[in-house]
Amino acid sequence: MNIRKKDWFFLLLLTVCAVYMGAYIYKTSFISNGTRYFVLFDDAMISMRYAKNLAEGYGLVWNPGETPVEGYSNPLWVIFMAVFHLFPIPESKISLAIQISGAIFLLVNLVFVKKLSESLSEKSIVPIMALALTAFYVPLNNWGLQGMEVCALALILSIASLKTIQNLKNEQFSPWPYILLGIGTLVRIDVVVPFLVFIGFLVIFDPQYRRQHLIWGGGILAASLISQTLFRLWYYGDPLPNTY
Repeated sequence: MNIRKKDWFFLLLLTVCAVYMGAYIYKTSFISNGTRYFVLFDDAMISMRYAKNLAEGYGLVWNPGETPVEGYSNPLWVIFMAVFHLFPIPESKISLAIQISGAIFLLVNLVFVKKLSESLSEKSIVPIMALALTAFYVPLNNWGLQGMEVCALALILSIASLKTIQNLKNEQFSPWPYILLGIGTLVRIDVVVPFLVFIGFLVIFDPQYRRQHLIWGGGILAASLISQTLFRLWYYGDPLPNTY
């Protein structure tokens, strides 16, 4: 398969995915009193409530005026959602804006999946299969299009993986994979798990930069966890607030 055919296949795949995602978003909406409403998954709607109160100046609270309770697990995603609440978007369409952003994250992720698979294999079937399996992986699309932060995390992990492979091939070190993963832990703390995998893998298989991996990887991971803990102590008065 020549390069031109690869590009045509990729453009076709992106188009099909965009249409599919648009149809999915539309099908999850409903009409009430003559107005079409778009909604997110229940956990995402919890984050949206915190985002709305934050944007309106009440802080990270479930109800304005109440004692703060950490009822979310995705702080940076809540802030991302809060940005949309700063614009005059009707209540019936605010979730649509989040869903569209999720679709964009998923489509951009396919660009990096393509680059990543091409960097790992010269066989043309590899990027085709990687793209097809990623593009139509139902759990990723389902949660990503229902307002969950997994769409952003998938993109972060794909970019970090691509940069890591490029560094290994070029026999060079870059802190960028760790910076991206550090941002990922602020989106959702579960990213600590792949973060540790990255550090462990590179410490073993990139011995010439082992010291840099330990310093940068361990340092950024520690800084992320410490900063989040300090924020919880300051804002909630507890290192492990109620929902933990």
